[in-house]
Amino acid sequence: MKIEEKVSQYIKQFKNTTEHLDPADGRLKKLDIDFVRKLSRIIETHPRIKNGQSKRIAENALLIASVFDMSAEQKVDILYAGLLIQLGKISLPDRLLTTPYYSMSVVDKYRYLGHAVDGEVLLRGLTQFKGAITLIRHQYEHYNGQGFPDGLVEHNIPLGSRILSVVSDYYAYLDGAMTGKVMFADAALSQLIIQKESHYDPEIVDVFVHVLRGATVEELKEIRVKAKLLAVATEQWRKGLVLNKRNKPLSTSTIVEIALTQLKLGMKVDSIYFGSEPYIRNCIVDQSIIDNVAALTKNNGKNPVIKIFLSMK
Repeated sequence: MKIEEKVSQYIKQFKNTTEHLDPADGRLKKLDIDFVRKLSRIIETHPRIKNGQSKRIAENALLIASVFDMSAEQKVDILYAGLLIQLGKISLPDRLLTTPYYSMSVVDKYRYLGHAVDGEVLLRGLTQFKGAITLIRHQYEHYNGQGFPDGLVEHNIPLGSRILSVVSDYYAYLDGAMTGKVMFADAALSQLIIQKESHYDPEIVDVFVHVLRGATVEELKEIRVKAKLLAVATEQWRKGLVLNKRNKPLSTSTIVEIALTQLKLGMKVDSIYFGSEPYIRNCIVDQSIIDNVAALTKNNGKNPVIKIFLSMK
């Protein structure tokens, strides 16, 4: 029996078994889990689909998901979608499963990407998997709106799909499915970093970097909080905005320029500039200002020009 027939038969059998069960029936949840696990194993009996890869995708996607404010149900959707993410590939010809993506013609690329929709179609009618089915459909959407199949942009793409896109493409780079050449982990990761904000959600890529470095869930959450604070500070700096909090005008008799290492809590700042662009003016230094200026200096490779009030009238 061909694998396509085996999959279709198994899905049909599962539908017949569960269609009369009440969604509140505790047995249904266990049946769902068993169904997904077995179907994932059947998919990976395909000679052109790498064994164990879906499990790795699902596990890493769940680690990323743990950092975000997601419900238990949403995390289950990510688990199921990760395990079944390659379902639609069973209907692809072998030549598309053995040709590196970047070597495909435009027509072949669209046929290959279409496996996301094929997977959705195969699972259609299983309402308990509605969330996972949506994530599978949108696994190839791009953050800039140039993806497949619906051209969704940024946060209009389901969070789970944005996560799965990063993780599944990482493994595709690793095993050569993208370029035709097997890559080391650092090289595969660099491909994701290069395509932040075009193909991938930059925040998810940043979290995944730390996942691969072995960060704990608690560390990942702390890293994300700091990254969000830095992103706000960076955006304000890039746009040349002046922070207005704590900005009662300060008068002074003398303004002096100091180094970053001399910036201390409680100092009265006249201005802090990076190049010709202002970061902040007229404020009292607190720890967040010190941390953000230090982080901006490190990330942008520019030393700030810091001017403080030496004495107050």
